[in-house]
Amino acid sequence: MLRLLAPLCVFSLLVPATHGQLVDDLIHAPVAIEAARVQTVGKTTLHTFASSQAIDLPFTGIALQGFAAGDSLRGQVRFGEQEAWGPWHELYIVRSATDEAFLASYRGEAVRVTTHIELRIIVEAGHTVEILHAGTFDRRRDVQLPEDVHDGPGMGQDFTIIAPKIYRRSDWNAQPFRGTPIALNRPSYNYMTLHHTAGFGATTLREGLEQVRRIQDFHQNGRGWNDIGYQFLMDQEGRLYQGRPFINESAPWDQGPPLAHGAHVGGANTGNIGVSLMGCYHPPEGGNCRDEMTRPAIDSLVTTFAFLSERYGVSPEQMRGHRDFSQTACPGENNYVQLPSFRMQVSDLLVAGNAPLGTAAMYVRVDSIGVVVVRWAFQDDLGIDEYDIQRKVGETVTTLLTRTAVEDGQIVDGGTAGQYEYQLVARGSRNREQVLASATIEIHNPGRYILAQNYPNPVKDHTIVRYFLRQPGIVRLNMFDVAGRQVTKVEESYKDEDVWHSISLDTSGFPSGVYYYQIQLEGFSSTVYEAVNPLIILR
Repeated sequence: MLRLLAPLCVFSLLVPATHGQLVDDLIHAPVAIEAARVQTVGKTTLHTFASSQAIDLPFTGIALQGFAAGDSLRGQVRFGEQEAWGPWHELYIVRSATDEAFLASYRGEAVRVTTHIELRIIVEAGHTVEILHAGTFDRRRDVQLPEDVHDGPGMGQDFTIIAPKIYRRSDWNAQPFRGTPIALNRPSYNYMTLHHTAGFGATTLREGLEQVRRIQDFHQNGRGWNDIGYQFLMDQEGRLYQGRPFINESAPWDQGPPLAHGAHVGGANTGNIGVSLMGCYHPPEGGNCRDEMTRPAIDSLVTTFAFLSERYGVSPEQMRGHRDFSQTACPGENNYVQLPSFRMQVSDLLVAGNAPLGTAAMYVRVDSIGVVVVRWAFQDDLGIDEYDIQRKVGETVTTLLTRTAVEDGQIVDGGTAGQYEYQLVARGSRNREQVLASATIEIHNPGRYILAQNYPNPVKDHTIVRYFLRQPGIVRLNMFDVAGRQVTKVEESYKDEDVWHSISLDTSGFPSGVYYYQIQLEGFSSTVYEAVNPLIILR
């Protein structure tokens, strides 16, 4: 009977049967793994994992994906055969360049029919290891089909979609394809499939180039494939990267060069164009997997799939998620639920095109009391029907104004301390939207009591009054005329400290003249702050 080491610490983690990892693209059969033991010896911690069920399908290798903290990471695997454990074999490991994700594999020539698998992951003392998914593969099933080269169906046509910028294999220093690529379209291109890498995230160009290199490293050296499995990859800010080589690398990208057969959807790769998003987008996987697509990434993804649809003759309705072909959560729940919207956006873009609606510039500044001035100027109008000025704070987007006249302008804004992004969003025919300009600014905590001058001032009908508190309490804000008579109570409520507060004051019912607004902050027993500012109304 196979026996395991006596545990020092026992965990009840059982990896679910359905996952969304990069490793799902590499295996033929999943293996459920239980986290059994953690043992610390000196400066290292040993995590021992075992398969929870007997394995009855033949295989030549195993691949797994997980998260591991710390700088040092090693791994080993052994197989239970004929009621005894075999020797330990070193795992080939590739770590993410930006997060704690890692990929590991062992592959051999022997065809195994084993009962159990045991994994040993070694990290620095005190660090944790989480295995998200594991599975076996049989390299005999990786046999390439005969070469059958076809031209891309879009060669020589006029197009609606301008090609997205792509970083080619030379940009990320790809290793050569091992062997000779074969054509993806035999005889046609059939699907466009969305994946996620479940870790290996990238938000900058440098990170994206490095992550693609590492994924290729594992696909070639860990899994033993000819090359990286995807035709394309995309980072979290929407940059597009070439994966597998084109059949004709000298063919212009904007014409849609013939694509090479990939390895991203087991059993359904022929005619299937794979695009993998870097990052982890499946919250059920835990705290390491809560990414959400950014607006630039969504825009880039829609443009990319519209380009692929037009150049390679694949209907937007044939846009799929990896889970549509096999038992996996890939491309992650946060992405999969958006596929119907993506299909609609791709269809609309194919009709309207993605030619620029215009060009514009935006300038933003903030003063010492947190008042923001946003200015914009247009250089070209190539089909703008209307535009918005939007403010984005975190995930909250607020439209500050909408105009149909394409004119330069400015607005005054303000808010609590934090980072603000302003965007000029243009709309053209069929409600096609483009961000023509953007600017980001930081509003800092002033660290003192402030009753800011209202803006605009002088005022006609409405103005904004802003104040900052160093202590919480009841705020009374009132408006007086020049004789000292109270003409309106603006506000009386409890307010928090260390936050910019603002209130819109309606002055449409008052005659022209000079007024004053006063703030009083009541503490536990007395007034702790009081200030007065003038306000001018002009009709």
